[in-house]
Amino acid sequence: MPIAVIYVALIISGDKTYAQVPKHVQPEVKRQLELLGYGELAE
Repeated sequence: MPIAVIYVALIISGDKTYAQVPKHVQPEVKRQLELLGYGELAE
C-alpha cells in the first residue's frame, strides 16, 4: 500500500503521529514501522 509508505516516512520524520494516520491504513503502517525498527512510534 503506497500511501502507508508515505505515512511511515512522515511518522519517522516527526511530521505526523500514528494517531493521525487514517484507521484503514494503520495496520500496514504499524507493520512497516515494526519492520524498520520503529515499532515504538506505532503506540
